[in-house]
Amino acid sequence: MPTARERRSSRSDGQPSRRLVLMGALALGAAAGTPGLAEAAAPAARETAARAARYANPLVRNRADPHIFKHSDGYYYFTATAPEYDRIILRRSRTLAGLATAAESVIWKKHAGGDMGAHIWAPEIHFIDGKWYVYFASAPADDVWKIRMWVLENASANPFAGTWTEKGRIATPIDSFSLDASTFVHRGTRYLIWAQSNPDVGNNSSIYIAKMANPWTITGPQVEISRPTYDWETRGYKVNEGPSVLQKNGRLFLTYSASATDANYCMGLLTASADSDPLAAASWKKSPQPVFTSNDTTKQYGPGHNSFTVAEDGRTDVLVYHARQYKDITGDPLNDPNRHTRVQTLGWKADGTPDFGIPVADGPAPEIKAATRYTMTAFTNSSESNLYVYDSPDALTYTLLKGPAYTPPAELIRDPSIIKHSDGYYYIVYTTNWTGNTIGFARSRDRVNWTFVRNHTLPLAGLERTWAPEFFVDAGGSVNIIVSLDTTDTPDYIFRPHLLTATNASLSSWTTPKPLTGLDKANYIDTFVVRHGGQYHAFTKQETTKYIEHATATSLGGPYTLRGTGDWAGWGSWREGPALVPLDNGGWRIFFDGYAEKKYYYSDSLDGFRTWTPIRELPRLSGFARHFTVLKESV
Repeated sequence: MPTARERRSSRSDGQPSRRLVLMGALALGAAAGTPGLAEAAAPAARETAARAARYANPLVRNRADPHIFKHSDGYYYFTATAPEYDRIILRRSRTLAGLATAAESVIWKKHAGGDMGAHIWAPEIHFIDGKWYVYFASAPADDVWKIRMWVLENASANPFAGTWTEKGRIATPIDSFSLDASTFVHRGTRYLIWAQSNPDVGNNSSIYIAKMANPWTITGPQVEISRPTYDWETRGYKVNEGPSVLQKNGRLFLTYSASATDANYCMGLLTASADSDPLAAASWKKSPQPVFTSNDTTKQYGPGHNSFTVAEDGRTDVLVYHARQYKDITGDPLNDPNRHTRVQTLGWKADGTPDFGIPVADGPAPEIKAATRYTMTAFTNSSESNLYVYDSPDALTYTLLKGPAYTPPAELIRDPSIIKHSDGYYYIVYTTNWTGNTIGFARSRDRVNWTFVRNHTLPLAGLERTWAPEFFVDAGGSVNIIVSLDTTDTPDYIFRPHLLTATNASLSSWTTPKPLTGLDKANYIDTFVVRHGGQYHAFTKQETTKYIEHATATSLGGPYTLRGTGDWAGWGSWREGPALVPLDNGGWRIFFDGYAEKKYYYSDSLDGFRTWTPIRELPRLSGFARHFTVLKESV
């Protein structure tokens, strides 16, 4: 929190060849959490979270256009194109590896005549508003290249049970060859993305997007966002198809497949900012080179028509795709059944963009180890009304993700404290003003784009100042805040740390603040709590002496016993805003603001807070960032 000076100033979709459509040229490759910053996970929990189950490639043989959806029930649901092009299949397993041997059910078969009587291609399974939906492409039995997109619905909680109802064809403003429907939600709006030919363009297929009125109906215009123009998109046929979206790091990443469905088949990438309009073609930037291609070294050819899922650790991104084990194909590639489903870890580059690597060789996959990521949320010396968000692999070298990343609708944003909540959102809680009885909340899906949630009024009589709220998520998952309060019961600027606990999952209801016993008699501010070695450790600024002191308790609410007072750790005086984070080496790092010197420091302990390294300035951010917290995650 502030210096004395700051306080004073604050007052002022045949024929023998499927290609004979639209001037004889259509190519269809589609047939072809963390407890929170203040809680260190136990070593066994960390090891489990950092490991995904091993699997072997190919994962599922003779299944192309694979789609794997991990549901909230803990199952992976798998569907793909069967080489007979006559049915939709479904498997499920608790693990990715288990999908290889999981029982396969036929949930729907092609019609004997009429619509949906031929070329059943590229199914995807999604769970939307409490119901299951399968998107797929098919054609009439008497016109097998008149391919369009169709939807099935199942209201059963178990997609292997209940009834799959045909919801009909997805009508598009351009009525032409269309396939490879996929769907995603961005900022509360559901979109459909798909591949379609446009007679006015003359290529085989482009990628389109539109809003959805419901899971089987689009509304508004269809917008072309990618057309095959590069050499690697036009080999054999001019194709963009099989779109799939992954949202991460403040961006929308849309992969698609290009060229003929032989060894020329490859994947391209479109990228849009999460702040842009997905319906604006200009929002999407195409990578000039393919991002995933055939590889002679690993003997994988024609990788494409992918989807994304997440590994068993809940954090590691996984690329799902098909490929063949050989390059030379006799006849039409669509009559070759050996496109097999494969999976591999999706990496991430330092700039926050996906690193696809190369299609891995056949055999057991290597054990997946999750990487560590530290996220810092801070206000700055230059602005106390803007949030800055930084990213680091080591809790030392920080890169700006966005700044300003958030400005509250009114008042200030000081002392922001961050957690990753069980609902999948990142939350910050912060000081809203120099005086008053409120704390503010904002949240984000991607750590970059933040939305105001609410200001919460603390129901405490005589509350004059409400400063430095710090999140603490306890081992059982309860979400708590420790906040420094100055009331009329004490002279001005005499603070006591208080505890309040969330009473609902939405973090909209909280208990009445109660003092942390043992720290409720002296002037303590900026209290930060972690749990380690079976105890609660409070690091707090003694406002009278300006030292950061250390106290322990067996209960979160206290009573706390002081273990280190004065200059016990060698950090010096005039220090405030302590924030701790666990390190990969088993130690802890504390950050604190040397506000009198306009510098930010850190120090490490490897022995359970008994001894600490000499303080050092935080590289690049010292003198700029102010009172922040850091969230550690395995990603």
